[in-house]
Amino acid sequence: MTEMVQFSFALSPRMRSFIELRDALRSLETARETAHGQSWLHAACDLRASLLGDQGRKNAVPEIVTLLIEMRAYLQQLAKDAPQYSEGIQRTCDKINGHIELLQPGLPEATHILAEDALINAYLNTQKKHDWLGHKLCMQQSIQTIWQDSSPRTTPLREALLPLYEAVDSLDSMFNNFVQWQSCVAKHGTGHITPEKGKSYGLLVVALPADAVALGTMPDISGNRLAIRIRFQIWSPASPPRDCEEDQPYKMMLVPVGYNAG
Repeated sequence: MTEMVQFSFALSPRMRSFIELRDALRSLETARETAHGQSWLHAACDLRASLLGDQGRKNAVPEIVTLLIEMRAYLQQLAKDAPQYSEGIQRTCDKINGHIELLQPGLPEATHILAEDALINAYLNTQKKHDWLGHKLCMQQSIQTIWQDSSPRTTPLREALLPLYEAVDSLDSMFNNFVQWQSCVAKHGTGHITPEKGKSYGLLVVALPADAVALGTMPDISGNRLAIRIRFQIWSPASPPRDCEEDQPYKMMLVPVGYNAG
């Protein structure tokens, strides 16, 4: 089976919150595993914006709870339409109920760490302020030494975030398991996606073969939720982007949850 790389495009504010949170959590975990201090701090600041509602974002936890509720309703309808799968769907709904129960109180310990940790706040300030006196340089010079023993800083946050990690991963996998993929071809690198009339969608996922992505093939979308134009570009090293002129096979799915305003 050909390995595929997925690209997520939010079609609603709520799904945008989901994507921002999912990607921040993944970046944070990768940086923790590789013990890369600067990447961890950058991801922590991104996550802070999602969980504290900074930088124009809404608090993402209530958004995730709402998405779980919407996904449960979608699955319950799916079980009615396909009763032969109702037992497996019910197990998934029970799992969703567990995630909702854990997330509804919020994540007070995680938000406290993100709001109060001196190093996270210092790193955040270097991204905001005019750095006339070189504070950003000072930060870069100190991270390597501080990160010689990073576990007292990274482990408590990871443990406090575990319910959120699990809920977001489950939700992401449910999209793949319960929403149908469609195989498409973008003629001369351009195509159109027309959602089914009478249905609303919160997320578009485009999947490309990994070997095409390795060569720099990247998708871009424009339009609106009723008519979506997709085009592919080639991002070659040391070159400006150029339009793909060949037919480009891809897969796509439209997720019918999360379409209400977040």
